[in-house]
Amino acid sequence: MKTILIPTDFSQNAWNALFTALKLFRNEDCRFLLLNTYEPNLINVLGDQGEKRLGLIYESLEAESREKMKNVLNELTTYSLRPGNEFKTRCAPGDLVSEVKKLVKKGRIDMIVMGTKGASGADRVFMGSNAVRILKHISNRPILAVPEGYNFQALKTVLLPTDFMHYYESFELQPLLDLMEPWEAEVRVAYAAKEFKLNSTQESNKKLLQTRLKSENSRFVEIPLETSVSDSIRQYGSAIEADMIALMQHRHSFLEAVTKEKVVKRIAFDTEIPLFILPKRL
Repeated sequence: MKTILIPTDFSQNAWNALFTALKLFRNEDCRFLLLNTYEPNLINVLGDQGEKRLGLIYESLEAESREKMKNVLNELTTYSLRPGNEFKTRCAPGDLVSEVKKLVKKGRIDMIVMGTKGASGADRVFMGSNAVRILKHISNRPILAVPEGYNFQALKTVLLPTDFMHYYESFELQPLLDLMEPWEAEVRVAYAAKEFKLNSTQESNKKLLQTRLKSENSRFVEIPLETSVSDSIRQYGSAIEADMIALMQHRHSFLEAVTKEKVVKRIAFDTEIPLFILPKRL
């Protein structure tokens, strides 16, 4: 039975990530682990009574976290869910990324699903700070980042951007293949460039990828690069109504290009399509 970790702050966005996971794995019994972490505002613990006040604040935050988690479980009982599904909860003090790393290190997590929320106006960006931090620190588990308000219905088409500069290990692609198989989904392998002539390394890696995907419903396409790579991929994904964009975590990958520091500082990379981040090691 797969264990799916879902970090939550009890927002509508987190609920949407949970329901996306439930619908995505509707044909498979899974264990869903809901994680909430809490930290006090340090301004509230300054002064002579800081240590005592800190203890009281942590107790209050823990009680609030557990109560909200209980409400989530109660709410889930009102929906028609797979009888074989299990729901576990964890409320923990401290930093979210540190707690996720602990759970992954214990080997109890097969996949992470989390909601992402962009800021408004000029600061609008798809991936919020927690999502970016998890992507930067967790590279040995697949991660599904679900945009705010996304309404998942079915997995029909997955877009896999690549420049064919990476040697595709079978374990890197396996989480994607496992996800696609029950849905009989198609994968579009997209190469965005100004020129499409491949060097010997790219040709070799393309043939390898074709071999890895030979049993799947796959199609290799070329996308003329008119603006940035991220814009080209996003626009193509929207045009074909892709249900998911799958990205590699290897060095100099498309993922690296759009998650580097400038994006964290809210330089626009924006998509309304869920991102499935493939692991670079297991």
